[in-house]
Amino acid sequence: MAQADAALPAIPSSPRRRLVAPPLGLILGVLLILVSFILAQGRNLWNEFSQLRSDMATVRTTAVIGFPNIHPNPSYARKPRDWYHDEGEFTLLWSGWDGGVHRWFRVARGDVPRDRISMPMGRDVIQAIDYPLVESEGGKIWGRIPTEAPVIGCELGGIKTVYPVQVLNKVIVINDSVADHHYLVILNPLRPLESQAHVHDPVVNGQRLTMGTSGYFHDRKPLLYDRGTESLWVEDEDGTLASIAGTYKGTKLRSIGRFSPTSWGDWLGHNPKSRLLIGADRSRVIPAT
Repeated sequence: MAQADAALPAIPSSPRRRLVAPPLGLILGVLLILVSFILAQGRNLWNEFSQLRSDMATVRTTAVIGFPNIHPNPSYARKPRDWYHDEGEFTLLWSGWDGGVHRWFRVARGDVPRDRISMPMGRDVIQAIDYPLVESEGGKIWGRIPTEAPVIGCELGGIKTVYPVQVLNKVIVINDSVADHHYLVILNPLRPLESQAHVHDPVVNGQRLTMGTSGYFHDRKPLLYDRGTESLWVEDEDGTLASIAGTYKGTKLRSIGRFSPTSWGDWLGHNPKSRLLIGADRSRVIPAT
């Protein structure tokens, strides 16, 4: 039996297949295509994400917040040809149409040179705020303001007080009272954003002055008038508010400070118990002084 087994022919073994690696150039080419695809898709995704963020920011910043009564009071009266003219020792500046007649600011000749003022738009077309509406530590308007919205925050009378820049841009002047102290807040939209807002002490000889907008700019600064004497006032180079014409000519209001804007979110994070100005009460009579 052993001899028969030895006579069987040997079965040849199958040859082993040899694996051939793909060329290095092919591998690099595939990797390059894959990386290019990932980068292209990543760029598209990032662009879409950035556009989405931009759209969301636009929606937030253009959403209707509802600041009450900060709109202008447009006048459709046509200014007269002699809107700036001299009469004897005085210069008359047209201030608008009221009660069926033209109104004028009367100043000493030479006090307000023609080449230093803008064309008129009419007195109180830009309506100052005389009776502020406020919210404290929350409210309907408070919750609608986007966190990135610029605000002017300061401490007045020991109270953290906030003025939205959107409101200041509409009214220019706020005659405010905080903790039994009076303040005059002015914004010059023609100045750089970081130095637009200024707060002044409006008390002269124990008398509080309230200001309105004259409808003119003087050297690219709002020209204001006080309600009592209609003297004209403009911000001086040293930051004070100075009267350049009228009964109070030469008088200056003390500067309390110039304030830079911050975001509503940043301010609120550090000052959650603030007093927020949200608009104006227009139901009351404009102050006479």
